[in-house]
Amino acid sequence: MLSNSNTILSLFKANKFHEVIELLDKSKNENKNSYMFYFYRGIAYLKLNKFSKAKEDFNKGVSLNSNSPEIFNNLGILNYTIGENEQAIENFIKSINLKNNFKQSISALINVLSHTENYEKNNSDIVSTHNKLNQINFNYSPQDFIINKKIKDYMNEINNVVDDKLKNLEFDMTQTYRRNKPPLHCDRHKKVFNTFNAIPKFCFDCFKVQIELDNVVDLIKLFIIFDNIKFLNNNTRKCMIELRPNVSGKYKGLVYCSSIKESENILSQLKEVLGKNINSNISYKIKKGCTEYAFKYPTYDSLKDNAMTYNPDWKKYEDTIDQQNPDLILDKITRPTIKGVSLYDALVIRNWLAYAKLINDKSHTEITNQNFYSKFIEKHLKRSKSA
Repeated sequence: MLSNSNTILSLFKANKFHEVIELLDKSKNENKNSYMFYFYRGIAYLKLNKFSKAKEDFNKGVSLNSNSPEIFNNLGILNYTIGENEQAIENFIKSINLKNNFKQSISALINVLSHTENYEKNNSDIVSTHNKLNQINFNYSPQDFIINKKIKDYMNEINNVVDDKLKNLEFDMTQTYRRNKPPLHCDRHKKVFNTFNAIPKFCFDCFKVQIELDNVVDLIKLFIIFDNIKFLNNNTRKCMIELRPNVSGKYKGLVYCSSIKESENILSQLKEVLGKNINSNISYKIKKGCTEYAFKYPTYDSLKDNAMTYNPDWKKYEDTIDQQNPDLILDKITRPTIKGVSLYDALVIRNWLAYAKLINDKSHTEITNQNFYSKFIEKHLKRSKSA
């Protein structure tokens, strides 16, 4: 244990990463043989996007203690952030081998696999299961109606593979993504809003085509469509269940756009494809930014002339968050989402089926005889009901 660990943890909590490094450097002679010294300083460097220094510290920590799952986990995070996916996978596996139930490393490994093509080392049950799932093929055509029997066969294949070695694996994600570009810094934007009630400037030019569906079977069909559809600009798209309190709807798909015109073109394309693949009675709309913003500022999401505009005074709040959280504004070197079903996708879909059962959407019985359960989803649903 470091002599000044309590102070260091307090500085981390306050996002004072420079101060963490300064304090540790002052005590280097006293703590230079402690792996925790390099672990903490490495995290501070990682938070400041100083990756070479962070990697050097983590590797030094490993040389002093090769039995720390936390160091390998942070090495994996660093690798993934700078596009070293294969190295990230190896470090997350090392972390999990040292701590079997290390949820953070398990989730991170499942995520990085969904952005890594042709990782062939089957050196963990998670990796081997992911690779088997990604070999499952769904014979999709944009012209043909997707019958429920095909979804049932598809889910049987997926569940048989997952249940072989990972039947009881808990995974708390509920959204599937198809990305060809790095994420949109949404964590940063929401932190600005949640801290200062200020909507970031970026979010005034963020538009989405939203699709609302009636049942979980159609959501799985939309997932398959999003995995195959071609947009002119390879727009990011996601499928999700709605867990936010006071937000209407149950099953949604979103396509991220940079203008109303682009949104209109994509909406037209989606109506044609979904009309053939699912049905023509689907709810669509173009919306701006995040739903939560309009709760506070009702004219924010208007698409008409009365729409709220960005308040220049809010820039100081954005600058404050950026100074405190440089890791939230980093353009990560994120590889595109792989095509086909990944372990990430499979576990999310199983969570959708758990959600369907909890909200009494009986359509899930048409495509599987299994019952799925998620403590994470049940907790969020209870919180939504009490809000």
